[in-house]
Amino acid sequence: MDTDATRSLIEEYYAALPTGKRDRIAALLAPGCEWIPPASAPIEPLKGAEAIADALGAQVVKTMFDLSQPFRLDVHRTVVDGNVAVVQQRIQATAKATGKAYDNEYCWVYICENGKIARMEEYADTMVAADAMGWGAAS
Repeated sequence: MDTDATRSLIEEYYAALPTGKRDRIAALLAPGCEWIPPASAPIEPLKGAEAIADALGAQVVKTMFDLSQPFRLDVHRTVVDGNVAVVQQRIQATAKATGKAYDNEYCWVYICENGKIARMEEYADTMVAADAMGWGAAS
């Protein structure tokens, strides 16, 4: 994919995420898409558009965050080169398990192929997440 097509796809994905519209999110992912969370997070990698859309479209957010409290996802920067996009973002919310404030910076690397997201690599401060979510010490 060229840079413009990749940028457009990632913009569509980030527009779909807050809607929770699982089918719209799944439509933007390749059937064999892989989501690779941070290695030290207690979250298993997922494969498949349907599984990832279920998780990121609703399950993860509803499980991890108290949605009766404000939830904010801010994209700071999107850098795109060919079929690769890197998105720096911040999530501010309240952890569901502990009631603690959650404020974490993320970097997502997306590999796009044939008009779909084929691979998603998530990077975040897992110590911040572990403290807020009550996971114990992150490895």
